[in-house]
Amino acid sequence: MHKSVLAIIALALIGLTHAQVEFSGDCPCDVTVQSNFNVSAYLGVWYEYAKYPVYFEADGKCVKAEYTLKDNGEVGVVNSMINVTDNELTDIVGYAVEVENAKLKVTFPVTPAFNATTNYWVLSTDYVNYSVVYSCQTAGGSSHYTIVWILTREQSPSEEFITKAKDVLTQNGVSLSELVVTDQSNCKVAADNCS
Repeated sequence: MHKSVLAIIALALIGLTHAQVEFSGDCPCDVTVQSNFNVSAYLGVWYEYAKYPVYFEADGKCVKAEYTLKDNGEVGVVNSMINVTDNELTDIVGYAVEVENAKLKVTFPVTPAFNATTNYWVLSTDYVNYSVVYSCQTAGGSSHYTIVWILTREQSPSEEFITKAKDVLTQNGVSLSELVVTDQSNCKVAADNCS
């Protein structure tokens, strides 16, 4: 992997703990997560339909996540995207641990001395079509940073499932106005010129 790509990934991971959407006050305490969350049913590939803007995805499209069950019980995480400036695939590998029902901690080892960790709460999922994920981190003082993702199993999901996902956010008092739809078109990576 190129050093510049590693530098971008390192910056991205630092950004995991500081999203770009800041709100006043503390993180809400009344956010409801999926009841009886089933980690095994959640595994597999999820495509990012929409999210709150985050700078570590500023030049990204075709964003997806793949979750696998590791031998030690952790969930393996591979997040990938295509950088639109050079049409190259970038990815980051980490792991997640469920700390409470539907509340996971995701960790990405950036360097041997530094791990970026953030929360990953599954507010709602039907496991086969959509998932709504929420993360909130206290910013210090009297504000907090929030990241929201709507994930789907298909790159071009049915509007029915997007409506369900947005309804979950609305029911939890999470704003829809910051959501940005992710470009999932033309997801072919540039061919390697080295043969």
